Amino acid sequence: MHERVASLDPRQWPADSVKAAAAERLTALVFERLLRFDERGEPQAVLAVSWQHDAPSKRWQFRLREGAKFTDGASLTPEIAALALQQLLGNAADVSTTSDSVVIQSDHAMPGLPEELAAGPYFIFHTADNGSLSGTGAFRVAQWPAGGAAAKATFVANESCWAGRPFVDHIEVAMGVGTDEQANAVAFGQADLVELDPSEVRRAEQRGVRTASSDPVELFALTFDVSRPSVQDSHFREALGLAIDRAAIANVVLQHQSVPAGGLLPNWLSGYAFLFPDAANPARAKELRGASLVLVYDSADAEARAVAERVAVNWRDAGIGVQTTGQPGVGTAKAPTADIKLVRRHIITPDPALALRALLESLGESAATPATPDESFAAESAAVNAFRVIPLVHVSESYGLGPQVRDWMAPRWGGWRLEDVWLDAPAAGGGTPQ
Repeated sequence: MHERVASLDPRQWPADSVKAAAAERLTALVFERLLRFDERGEPQAVLAVSWQHDAPSKRWQFRLREGAKFTDGASLTPEIAALALQQLLGNAADVSTTSDSVVIQSDHAMPGLPEELAAGPYFIFHTADNGSLSGTGAFRVAQWPAGGAAAKATFVANESCWAGRPFVDHIEVAMGVGTDEQANAVAFGQADLVELDPSEVRRAEQRGVRTASSDPVELFALTFDVSRPSVQDSHFREALGLAIDRAAIANVVLQHQSVPAGGLLPNWLSGYAFLFPDAANPARAKELRGASLVLVYDSADAEARAVAERVAVNWRDAGIGVQTTGQPGVGTAKAPTADIKLVRRHIITPDPALALRALLESLGESAATPATPDESFAAESAAVNAFRVIPLVHVSESYGLGPQVRDWMAPRWGGWRLEDVWLDAPAAGGGTPQ
């Protein structure tokens, strides 16, 4: 994988959505939540077998699964689950217990609490006396990198997992691996599963590598510091949006592994994304053109660089002067100061209301959880129609699969679900499956 995950501790969850998605892939091997999303995007039972709430949705009770154990041998109890959740929820709610349940209560309504607990950092963990954490998931950590260049982690099967032992014996994950190195690793049989950048998918398939992709789950967008004089004029920001050929970014730059985006959420999630226009109008853009600009992108992201350069071509064609520059940390809390930033955001949940709220917050927009599709559309429109945010494309997660990998496909909204993988025996002369 490209990202380096610093810790599996849910209490140290990354604020950046792309880094959080990487943390999710590894953390979910070891820990489980009370609930998770099924293929329809509905919460389903994991460590909670049932749940109920009072009329105003201020008090929720989750009855826990019997017989689940942590890898350190401790049994899942309401007290352990409540302690973990209270640390993760903080002051947002009070967590208490009954004989077989966890109770979460707040002074405000929480109608979407099950959906919220099925994503993000809300994993149940047990803390040993020495401070180490254990989970109830399909794997346990056998080795975690201490730092340095070699960032490899090893996970072994949890023989006592309540849901049954996973098919594979162990998983070795190499972190901080570049795009080309990943593509070569799966092509030459050195890895069973790799991440593929959109521009690498077709090339991998031409080399005989099986690939799998999720629905579009990441957003590339432009954001503006509207306090800066060069981009204060909303008509000028409109010109920037009209000049961009999103179809060329989706089909040429990102090799048909993305779709043009007029809104923040993809249509498979919101159902109304088609209402936002995404077609270019360079003639209108030329009428509204303005001063020269600097477009900043994340220097560590090759796809961001390619997208930024294509946007710059469109703007120059419309008579808008622009210079692209890569800087580290763009789109994070430590982002450099700039008029315009190209940012990448991962959609963290298949629940559209929670996904939109998280996206808006990460883009610096005020946000509450929408209660209806009409409220969601209005919240998106407020940011997009004011041209404070210009959505560009929604991108799928893509993977390359080794020839031994069976019974696995990319989940619709991304992730790994490696407990479902099984491997064929290696071919004669082949290596040992990992």
